[in-house]
Amino acid sequence: MTSFGDVQIPRLILGYLPFVGESYQGPAKNAEYSRRFSNIENTVAVLTKAVRDYGMTVIGAPTPIEDDSARRFLKAIEQTSYNLEIDVALITCLRIPLCIGGNKIDDYRRWLTYYKVERKHGGRDLLRRYLSDPVLQARERWKSRFLENLKNSRPYCEELGSLQIDYDSVNRALTELSNLNILFVDLGSETDLLAMSKRTDLLADLVDWISDNYGYRCLLSCHHAGSTLPILESSKVDFYGYLSPVNKLGVMMFPTQRASEVALKKSKRPVIAIKPFAGGRLHPKVALEYVYNKLDIPSCMIGVASVEELEQDSSTALQILSR
Repeated sequence: MTSFGDVQIPRLILGYLPFVGESYQGPAKNAEYSRRFSNIENTVAVLTKAVRDYGMTVIGAPTPIEDDSARRFLKAIEQTSYNLEIDVALITCLRIPLCIGGNKIDDYRRWLTYYKVERKHGGRDLLRRYLSDPVLQARERWKSRFLENLKNSRPYCEELGSLQIDYDSVNRALTELSNLNILFVDLGSETDLLAMSKRTDLLADLVDWISDNYGYRCLLSCHHAGSTLPILESSKVDFYGYLSPVNKLGVMMFPTQRASEVALKKSKRPVIAIKPFAGGRLHPKVALEYVYNKLDIPSCMIGVASVEELEQDSSTALQILSR
């Protein structure tokens, strides 16, 4: 276990993306995962072993308003908790519903905004890192679409002063969590945009609103740790810690792997490493030694798609952590 303020969490946490059909390895693997976990019993089997045999009493989760697979996964957690008589706690990822003039922000313009800011730090190699990142490439036509938008669109600039959060959507997502044990609400990767655009005031208001109305503690997701952690560290946002990609390949560690490593090491708040296996591209021993030993990250969230993967990853983590 490790401490996040006054909260104790396991050093190994089970993530949820494979259970909702995301492999970061392309459409064929995604379809395989979706078929497998459309049967809720397959999900319950993995969750049961994770909780009962490896002490993963904290699990990452989506909000139920995402889609049917999210609702099915949350039902599997409830069934597992009931069967084992263990109150499994959740770190629930909440996408921040940002809008300008009543319209949702455009995902590619958001990335163009990141690119504009991070060119100052990532240099000429930044575009290559954006285009070749394997997790980003798992998105349909990511490379061609980003290049098309880079040519024909523009980053958000003065519009950022009109950014707003759709609190009706936030309220709807959180209301449906009332029957679950929520340990933290993890505010999604839109956090990076709010930090880079100097709108941490919106982030602070959202964290306070969630605390005042639901009593939930918040974590912040950062996929651009080298750029945004220094901003968030000096902000007035009242949060408990970070979720951030941490892996030996530097996948989704922007603007550079080195900048992210430095920012993570300097953080005054604890970090949960996500994407430690770089979307299934690293052996568990190599991946987890980098997380726990090289960067001394206190906790790690892993994705598994079978009982066998869970056993391999968890036993590897136990070996590393028991040294």
